[in-house]
Amino acid sequence: MGFTLLIQTLAQDPAVSIKSALRIVHFIGLALGLGAATVLDLLVLRFLIRGKITQDHWKVFKFGSKVVNWGLILLWATGLGFLTYYGVFDPAKLGNQKVWAKMIIVLILTVNGGFIHSIILPRVKKQIGRSIMEGLPSSHRSVFIVSGAISAVSWYVPMMLGALPQLNFAVPMGTILLAYAALLGSAILVAHALLFVMTAGHIEEASEEDVALSAEFA
Repeated sequence: MGFTLLIQTLAQDPAVSIKSALRIVHFIGLALGLGAATVLDLLVLRFLIRGKITQDHWKVFKFGSKVVNWGLILLWATGLGFLTYYGVFDPAKLGNQKVWAKMIIVLILTVNGGFIHSIILPRVKKQIGRSIMEGLPSSHRSVFIVSGAISAVSWYVPMMLGALPQLNFAVPMGTILLAYAALLGSAILVAHALLFVMTAGHIEEASEEDVALSAEFA
């Protein structure tokens, strides 16, 4: 009886049911991608200077990247599904600039994800037995930092946009993307500053160890 009532209730308005299904799958995709990307970013931070990457750590990186991929796939599927839904049932929503800003950000996220899989992950695998940045030139370190910042910011911004309905039909796409660019630039600067501080601290500790060893053999 209860299950039949549930089916009947959902069948009363198919359009609303379709939208609800899209929302559920969209939230699942966001949760998978955002959660896995956050874990990967924290792992990168953990092994930024210290700590050697083991085979098990590499497996976590590889699995986490697959979860992020599935999150992206679900975001694209539901995003295109929402556009189709709006086109059929609610054309006015296609004029919401926030929707298109989110699509552009997810596109940037997708391109960055492809870069991570083709360039970053193979490099991480080669670092097994060492820290992520050990032996890398400064330009490669910067690429790691920028890609990580893009990943972090580009996952959290769509979530924030979804939680701010007051932006609907009120803020132009250009303004939203400008704010996104400002957040991204700030994240990149902070990440580079953190890398500099951690690198400087590591060098200072290494120098102190060298001095101590020299004193022992003097």
